[in-house]
Amino acid sequence: MTSSGFSPFDPPPPPPLAHLTSPSPSLQIRRALQQLLFPRKAFHWVRHTGIAVVLLICVNLLVIFVPNIRDIFGVIGATTAPSLIFILPGMFYVRIVPNDREPLKSRPKIQAASFAAIGLIFMVMSLSFIFREWTSGNGGSGVGGH
Repeated sequence: MTSSGFSPFDPPPPPPLAHLTSPSPSLQIRRALQQLLFPRKAFHWVRHTGIAVVLLICVNLLVIFVPNIRDIFGVIGATTAPSLIFILPGMFYVRIVPNDREPLKSRPKIQAASFAAIGLIFMVMSLSFIFREWTSGNGGSGVGGH
């Protein structure tokens, strides 16, 4: 033990408000939210600060309530994989190809929309399995997820 009461082998205490020290992800998220929610409004500090506070509250709630990182990766994988593989390509095809060249009821656009719908079904199924595992508590290998 040292005079400060801590052993040299103790891990250092976490810095206060450690999540504020890496603003780069929150800056992009904040900017994207401002462009989505307020596309025609000029920059305003109150709105900027409000969005930052809401983001920090959401991040802190995730840290408190999500027991391990595996669950976060599961949700991210269950939403992004079907989106990138099925949903977005089908939606882009339907949206980008002009209706005068291919009407909405043409076979390729119906197939693209069906492809996107199948991706949405996969996403809902994956998320429902993850949420069922969370609620039942029977998931995992029995080993801690940290």
